[in-house]
Amino acid sequence: MKVVLADDELIALKMLRKLIDWEGLGLRYCGCALDGVELYQLILKKKPDLVITDIMMPGMDGLKIITKIQATGLNIRFLIISAYANFSYAREAMRLGVKDFLEKPIDEDELNKALYRIAYEEEKIENKEIEKINDNKKNEEKEVSGIIQSAKKYIDEHFSEKLTLEEVAEYVYLSPNYLSSLFRREMNMNFVEYITDVRMRQAEKFLADARLSISDIARMTGYRDAGYFCNVFIRKYGMSPSLWRKRNKGI
Repeated sequence: MKVVLADDELIALKMLRKLIDWEGLGLRYCGCALDGVELYQLILKKKPDLVITDIMMPGMDGLKIITKIQATGLNIRFLIISAYANFSYAREAMRLGVKDFLEKPIDEDELNKALYRIAYEEEKIENKEIEKINDNKKNEEKEVSGIIQSAKKYIDEHFSEKLTLEEVAEYVYLSPNYLSSLFRREMNMNFVEYITDVRMRQAEKFLADARLSISDIARMTGYRDAGYFCNVFIRKYGMSPSLWRKRNKGI
């Protein structure tokens, strides 16, 4: 986490830098400023994760700086320090999203505890976001898997019919284009290739029954044209259904 410091007193600035447990908190010093204008420019240049600043700064006070930085869209955290126990300042600072408000003189232990809370909060938020993304991915994968299984089940039960992508898509409540893309992604084949694969596997089973003619098997696997069925079978197995039957069943 990159940190910028600001105070209009050089001694106070040096002391602040000395009090921070940089290594223990995983913080990295990336600059300091002695007035509000300088601090604003430094923030825009360095884009730190955290700014620790006195609220009463010459040129531009801490609250104005925070307001201007928020307007830029930069996601920067602020820890305000002040020599004045001013409730209205503290309330306004918190309204602007300031992470903590410490009074001078700064206590080393209190300062580092506040910095730990800020650093831990960032880590916790990031972890929650990661968990949320992972949960969403898992839910999406589970949903997609369920859709594909439903589509496959429908195809397995209706392979002998004239199946269309639109019909199956309507069954699983998806658009045809989306279902087609899911098949390519999840099955490594397109919709037509999957149906053909199912029909050919069924054809193998039917060919084991010598009582069934090739025309019967073509019809039973969803092909109204026996010649077309044979061509599809030859493309997949490199031989005709009749030859496949002889080689595999000794008929």
